[in-house]
Amino acid sequence: MSPTPIPGDGSMYLVLPVPFRSFEGRLFVEAQAANGLDRWADNFPTVTVAAPVIPESLLSTIAGFVWRDVDSLEHRARIVCQPLPWAYSPRTFFREYKQTRGLIANTIRSSQHLQFAIGGLVGDWAAVAALEAIRQRRRYAIHTDRVEHEVMQKTAASASPLRRLKIAVEAPLMKRYHQHIIARCSLGLWHGDDCFRAYSPWCQQNHLIHDVHTKQADLIDEASLTRKLDDIRTNETLKLCYAGRLDPMKAPLEWLAAIASARDQGANLQATWFGEGSLLEVARQECARLQLDNIVHFAGFIADRAELLAHLRSAHALVFTHITPESPRNLLESLVCGTPILGYDNAYAVNLLEASGGGALVPLHDTQALGTLIASVAKDRDRLTTLTQEAAITGRRFTDTAVFSERSALLKQFA
Repeated sequence: MSPTPIPGDGSMYLVLPVPFRSFEGRLFVEAQAANGLDRWADNFPTVTVAAPVIPESLLSTIAGFVWRDVDSLEHRARIVCQPLPWAYSPRTFFREYKQTRGLIANTIRSSQHLQFAIGGLVGDWAAVAALEAIRQRRRYAIHTDRVEHEVMQKTAASASPLRRLKIAVEAPLMKRYHQHIIARCSLGLWHGDDCFRAYSPWCQQNHLIHDVHTKQADLIDEASLTRKLDDIRTNETLKLCYAGRLDPMKAPLEWLAAIASARDQGANLQATWFGEGSLLEVARQECARLQLDNIVHFAGFIADRAELLAHLRSAHALVFTHITPESPRNLLESLVCGTPILGYDNAYAVNLLEASGGGALVPLHDTQALGTLIASVAKDRDRLTTLTQEAAITGRRFTDTAVFSERSALLKQFA
């Protein structure tokens, strides 16, 4: 078939996996996604965003969501919301496929720029949108923030036998499916170096991006940085934190093992985990077994983002034990707050630190080495002050207006 005529109105069509919520006749979106929509609308005259609508019965299964009414968006008049079916079971997906693909096809025809955030297999409407764009011979961008087939494989060890069997079948299918889609895209936007290394060999036009939502006002100011450096020099207790879900990808039991190792090496410390998740109770039990109850505090999910950033700003370091190839925002947010990151070596963290520093890394799964690193910075406060100053410098690279402006320029050029 001949290529579909492309509108010249500057519009963008964005298909996301982050869900909408429909409640009492109103539509809601996750708070950081809401900020992203407004930042896209800073750069495009109209934005149509499509996403599945999560059933109310499943809300309790997703931790850490703060919902915003879409009518509260800064640029609501120029943002069109397109709710799609929640179709992550094969039966529902195939039942809804024809009608939903038709809706997506019509929107592609009426949009100038196309961007699809893929991340799954069955029920991934962004991938379906890419297939339709291929059929219409349209240029499109693919955006993703983690290597989904590898994430599935690495978390399979803790899954049930039936789930492991499902992963063994789905992961290679997903890899081939995504390779087919990415090989035909005109622009690859890879959040973090892990994604860049995995996906960039599959397409021609690749860019490493950072999907951040921090504002200029979130950057640690000079007065706060000075107070923080004074606290590091004078406070005998090293204040550690982590902010994120307690789930297998974050390896909270390894995090606890590293904290215990640092304690056993003589470090005087307090550590707080901000977040909830499926492994919370298991982590509490492990905390008790390691006799860390007087050191580690599980503070729960902090819905107020300003409050969470204040906690990150007051910490001396963020300790992380990420075991899958993903690009979590919490490392960026920690650096923005002038808080060094200490954790497992991965391509994403290396990329964040390579220009100006602001952290230190140890081999994956080496909780003893991470404990030694924590203990060393607890005792060497000159080193910790240097890491803190470096973190503040590195963090200045990451504000939402800057990164969305850069990405929008790429979309206008290539997709």
